[in-house]
Amino acid sequence: MRKQRLIPNSILSIYLASFCTFGHAKTASPKTEVTAHTGIASYYSNRFHGRRTASGERFDQNGLTAMHRTLPFGTRLRVTNLANNRSVEVRVNDRGHPQNRRSLDLTRRAAMELGFLRAGLARVKYEIVESESEKLERESHDRADGANG
Repeated sequence: MRKQRLIPNSILSIYLASFCTFGHAKTASPKTEVTAHTGIASYYSNRFHGRRTASGERFDQNGLTAMHRTLPFGTRLRVTNLANNRSVEVRVNDRGHPQNRRSLDLTRRAAMELGFLRAGLARVKYEIVESESEKLERESHDRADGANG
């Protein structure tokens, strides 16, 4: 009877061990590869000015912020209009409606800087510059290094 118990326990152990990292710590490494995404961007209507965004901030059409369905709030993006190669850096602070098929909704100011205010829509490339959590982690690490050395 003892052998019959060992077989299921050993299988369970192997199964659980497959989810472990075996003590390998994840170390932060400098970003060497930047993943760029392409999609359609639009800009918010003036009627949203002053309303609360999903992050709780008030929407400011004169700021440089964006809506993205999945990226964490605070993520910084470099957005490039593929038609004229103009770029702007924005910060994600809103989610938008799930039915919205556009990749990004930008502020009026960002649309103006990208040169698609009149058209209303633009094909863009966007890439993550640095997320808020990465920035905090880097700043914390920099402070710790300064205190130690």
